[in-house]
Amino acid sequence: MKPSPGDFHEIRISDHPEPGRYRAHRDAGLIHEAFKRGERDNRTIVYDYAYMDNHVFPAIGDSPFASLARELRGLTFHAETGELLSRPYQKFFNAGEREETLAMNLPLADSHLVLEKLDGSMIHAFAQPDGAITFATRWGVSKIAQQALAWYESEDGAGAGRAALRDLIVAGLTPIFEWTSPDNIVVVRHETPSLTLTGLRRRETGALIAYDDLAAHARRLRVPLVRAFDPVADWDSFAAAAMAETEGEGYVVRFADGHMVKVKNALYARVHKFKACLAQPKDAAEIVVSGAVDDMLPHLSLVERGRIEAYRDLLRGRLRAWAEVVSEAVERARGGIEMDDPRERQKIFWMSYASPLGPLLSTCAADAWLGRRDPLEAVEALVLKNVASNARFDRFASDLGLPTLEFGFDSDQ
Repeated sequence: MKPSPGDFHEIRISDHPEPGRYRAHRDAGLIHEAFKRGERDNRTIVYDYAYMDNHVFPAIGDSPFASLARELRGLTFHAETGELLSRPYQKFFNAGEREETLAMNLPLADSHLVLEKLDGSMIHAFAQPDGAITFATRWGVSKIAQQALAWYESEDGAGAGRAALRDLIVAGLTPIFEWTSPDNIVVVRHETPSLTLTGLRRRETGALIAYDDLAAHARRLRVPLVRAFDPVADWDSFAAAAMAETEGEGYVVRFADGHMVKVKNALYARVHKFKACLAQPKDAAEIVVSGAVDDMLPHLSLVERGRIEAYRDLLRGRLRAWAEVVSEAVERARGGIEMDDPRERQKIFWMSYASPLGPLLSTCAADAWLGRRDPLEAVEALVLKNVASNARFDRFASDLGLPTLEFGFDSDQ
């Protein structure tokens, strides 16, 4: 399946906090439950997905929602006017992870770029409803985003960079950066903080500004531009060389129609460590809940991949079932507790609605009741609190009836 031009970025977003097509797809039952709509304190609404499995992002052409689904990755709207405020990169996948990213289906004869993949946090810039320019990660303005903005403001003393940033935003663009810092380590350790321009995306259509035009914008913004390399002449040679590298993270291959694919390196060490972790049930659960499993799936044998995907789907299904139990208890409490006194409401909720769920789920119910986390996030946090030791996780998994993974090393298939 060769991607068609326009499939990946020419997706127009109507000016409404719940775009018309999104609402229609939701009402038709086409939107996976992993997608979330978050209302933020800065009067914005953000769309993103909470986790990944094989069903969250349908293949292009398989569902009317498929193209729009990929855009729900930090898409930000004004909560009151519905104005589209920010449009960072769409969801894209690792080489070999999906049919569209298999080497045979990549349009390598077409114009494309090979860009350095920086190991940090994607930051996008936009104007908040109050007019202030802000930075955000996928789920909105976060501590990491605020850290990046504070650093940028300190480096841009005279404000010329921020003035250029505002000009781009007013012109209908979303500036997208990668923030790397000694205090924001994902895998690669960085000696000094840096904010690197990786792209400019038109908010309404999603079209990317040509790379050749980005250097001038980077100079005006007072930041470096992501490095570009020669186009791919032979995919197998390129992929083998990229995966054999031991420094950095890898590369992003970006095509003219907006389609992108990731190629990451240090394959053997990462896969070996990953498989070793999967041999421990507690580590396997932590890997799935944290989302770390998805990047590694393309590098496993078919047998291993099938086994892990089956476990992932079983575990996530069980966690969603417990989250539904928590959600139902909270909803019953909201409808059943009539008094206004906060202390009395909390006491009644705990005694009559949370405690009957048992010592484990009662804490999840309290988190959801108080608005600290949504029910699924609370249940996932509970899992992560119980992976400190094999004995503790074994008891926990038994109490909640969670599946466990039995995993060994398989040769490549």
